[in-house]
Amino acid sequence: MKLLKTEKILSSLLVFFVLGIQNVSAADAATLAKAKESGKLFHRLTEEDKTLTLIPDSSFAEDTKKFAFGEITDKTGFAAECLYYVSKADLVAKSKKEDKASVDTSISAVSKIVRSISKMKGMQYYSNTRKRYETLYTESYRIESPNSVQPVADSLEGSSDGKTMYLYQKEHTFGKAYFQVQYHENKNEVAMHLKNTSPMYYGIVKAVDPDRCRIVANIVDDGDGYYIYLGMSVDFMQLGSILDKKMNKSFQARLDALYNWITLQF
Repeated sequence: MKLLKTEKILSSLLVFFVLGIQNVSAADAATLAKAKESGKLFHRLTEEDKTLTLIPDSSFAEDTKKFAFGEITDKTGFAAECLYYVSKADLVAKSKKEDKASVDTSISAVSKIVRSISKMKGMQYYSNTRKRYETLYTESYRIESPNSVQPVADSLEGSSDGKTMYLYQKEHTFGKAYFQVQYHENKNEVAMHLKNTSPMYYGIVKAVDPDRCRIVANIVDDGDGYYIYLGMSVDFMQLGSILDKKMNKSFQARLDALYNWITLQF
């Protein structure tokens, strides 16, 4: 009975994604205040709840929404958004640098952090299935082009605005994968848009087609700290209720892992 119920839920989700996201709005003042108070808000899109509500109204907000959630299809199995808030004082306090006065919390520092692709290697995530932390990426580095295999150094000079890069990763659930990442930057915001350029496999099964895993990060400076908006939408082949549920949990855990990757580099 439980299996049938899960299948029914998944079917209704697919109906929702065929219809697409009808309503999109920016986070209001109350939502921003709540994020600042709690540190994190999570919103999983469902058939009954289709509205994006957590993204702060900013220069790159519309582009971010369209990139991650503008092409929802009947295969979309996971779509969610998170809004975190971290104060600059907390970033300094948690920094691994001994000289706390040297910790740079500027938007320029954020720009370099999100371009530090090699530092994704060893990134941890919490496995809800195994109830323990595991390594998400065993390999992660920038490559020169989508067809390249040779690692090149992270590109950290100057502004990230308008830059497009490519990266290779070997990760826990899907093995080898290639991504394109685009950056936008101004004086108080950095945006990062990623999409897969190669298929993603679950074992020997092709689970995600190219261009159908999209991940976004919008990091907005409010003076005292940062609002960090993370979103993800993934079209994946239906593998059965149990495996689909496992994959959904895996995708959700990645958002927290990305947040940690950003904040632990200061």
